[in-house]
Amino acid sequence: MRHRGRPFAPILKAMPWAFLCIMVVAIRLWGAATPPDASGSVTVVLISDLNEAYGATTYSRDVEAALRRIEEMRPNLVICLGDMVAGQKAQLSEATVRAMWQGFETAIWQRLARQGLPLAFTFGNHDGPNSPAFAHERRIAREFWLARRPPLAYVDATRFPENYSFTLGGLFIAVLDASTATIVQCQRDWLAAQMATEAARAARVRVVIGHLPLYALAEGRNRPGDVLAGADELHAWFTRLGIDYYLSGHHHAFFPSRKGALGMIGAGALGGGPRRLLGWHQPPAKTLTVLHLPPGERRFRITTYDVTHDFRVLSPSDLPRLIKGCNGLSVRDDPPVDR
Repeated sequence: MRHRGRPFAPILKAMPWAFLCIMVVAIRLWGAATPPDASGSVTVVLISDLNEAYGATTYSRDVEAALRRIEEMRPNLVICLGDMVAGQKAQLSEATVRAMWQGFETAIWQRLARQGLPLAFTFGNHDGPNSPAFAHERRIAREFWLARRPPLAYVDATRFPENYSFTLGGLFIAVLDASTATIVQCQRDWLAAQMATEAARAARVRVVIGHLPLYALAEGRNRPGDVLAGADELHAWFTRLGIDYYLSGHHHAFFPSRKGALGMIGAGALGGGPRRLLGWHQPPAKTLTVLHLPPGERRFRITTYDVTHDFRVLSPSDLPRLIKGCNGLSVRDDPPVDR
């Protein structure tokens, strides 16, 4: 006689799949980067200038190698200092620009998200600069990021994705659109308001990020337009606002400097075209930089890896003591180094 009435059979049959799904979610949550507390240790990885030739939708083996290393490190945050895609060319069609961002999503964004690693970013000149000539590129870039807002502890996201601020442990981080040389007045007003917030005042370290640096660092970038206009005035203003660090990209060469109370870190490129530092004999290299803030401290410990040469750790002797650029001097900052 056939047994009838087995209402739980479909449920029992589905249980192995349900268990598998629960385990996958648990593993991802367990592996996700843990947000640090305000007094604890914070680790941030800097990447920059990931793009290849105009219109490229894929990334180099060096970018792939850097991502593998980042996954092993499990930092609290990854910051991309611009040039995520290869735009800034009038001949690129809308379809090509969208394909570039799709390539970024597949190769970078989704990969970090799967590992539970949050990504903050600032626009670079190749991501659709803030210029009427590339309004279509900026529109597509904005659409991309408005649909994928990173999971950060925002203080202000009303001007996202061009400007936003957030906290991470003892850090306060404000993002400027420095994809061109001019920081317009509305951005200045916004930044001043951010630095006056309780979140900024309570932070151990206050950081601003943008694509162009204040001072020239590298060959082929030693000219107006490739640095922020009015660097000395901006430096004085940043200091008055109580900003501790300005992080930038664009020059495709790593160099940490300090002028007065302001630390400035220029990140090297991971994509095409690493550049030689001005007046320096060492060949250019693709680099990955790790910022570590130990508990109770107010200055980053900086470790930079030469991705080109099997992730060799750079030492101060690999960098010049002084760089004389078109708009001022950059003196190497030598804080404690994590190894």
